[in-house]
Amino acid sequence: MKSIITVDHNSGAPKYQQIIQSVISAIDNKQLRIGDKIPSVNEVSDSTGIAKKTVVQAFEQLKQTGVISAVKYKGYFVASANTHSKHNIFVLFNHLTAYKEDIYEGIKSTLDGKGVVDIFFHHNNMEVFKTLIAQSAGKYTEYIIMPIPDKGMKPALKKLPQDKIYILDMGYQDWGQAYPSVCQHFEADIYQVLQQGLPTIRRKYNKLVLVLGPQFYNLKQIEKGFRQFCREFELDFSIISHAKNKRPARGELYVLVNDQDLVHLVKKTTTFGYKLGKDVGIISYNDFPMKEIVGNGITTISSDFTRMGMDVINMILKKKKAHLQNPCRLVERSSF
Repeated sequence: MKSIITVDHNSGAPKYQQIIQSVISAIDNKQLRIGDKIPSVNEVSDSTGIAKKTVVQAFEQLKQTGVISAVKYKGYFVASANTHSKHNIFVLFNHLTAYKEDIYEGIKSTLDGKGVVDIFFHHNNMEVFKTLIAQSAGKYTEYIIMPIPDKGMKPALKKLPQDKIYILDMGYQDWGQAYPSVCQHFEADIYQVLQQGLPTIRRKYNKLVLVLGPQFYNLKQIEKGFRQFCREFELDFSIISHAKNKRPARGELYVLVNDQDLVHLVKKTTTFGYKLGKDVGIISYNDFPMKEIVGNGITTISSDFTRMGMDVINMILKKKKAHLQNPCRLVERSSF
């Protein structure tokens, strides 16, 4: 019975909250049932090394919510199987973009009143990331994290309950296999999507140009998948950092990772009198409504971000641990 209540001394979560969560988890998992006796204050203190007053604080909070009851001279017993354990979820995005709204809609619709969500942004700043993690430790039932490619990630995540972390969208190779995850597989995605458009590429274009834009987590995987596709199908290609100083040429198909390059390239095609989808082609990453309008419609490589939000919440609600590859598709419009 003592093993039901455990405390991770390396976690940043308050010890009394870890005790509370241990009891709630044991009830939710049917390890404890109504009428079962739970370990005494002395037993928990001795087995975990936690001060008795901290154990009492945890038990008193459980009593106040009606989860356990105390019988004088006999101890504490499970009083209710209704733990009232609504999910209180911490979501840490990298930065605000249009597709984050789609993820949030997926989260909100699937949670459907079974909990609440607090959203934060780390802006790919490791100091901000560490601060937000430290401040949130122990205050939430689950933690959904978009990671940063930084060595500081590992010690920062160690401050959180390890069985409550879920990795979202990026960093599958680094973190998505260590924790439950719903991630894009960038290398495979760009290869598969371009292969889907191969008949059009062969018919209309003589060169592919990948425009990388600013550095971000999975840029190397995108570049690797792009190179593999072009070499395997013997297509002429080049890879550049930005489109700002690039003059487009007829017969070129541009794959744009960053939306700033999309703006530059659409302007240039107009300036030089080219017609999108006929003289010059564009495929842009991440679909959102404005791309249906710009240039009479921009073709996109886009993950199903609403599905991403739905899948991570379904894992939480169903208490499943999985590593899911989020679906990716080519949304064809006139620019291709």
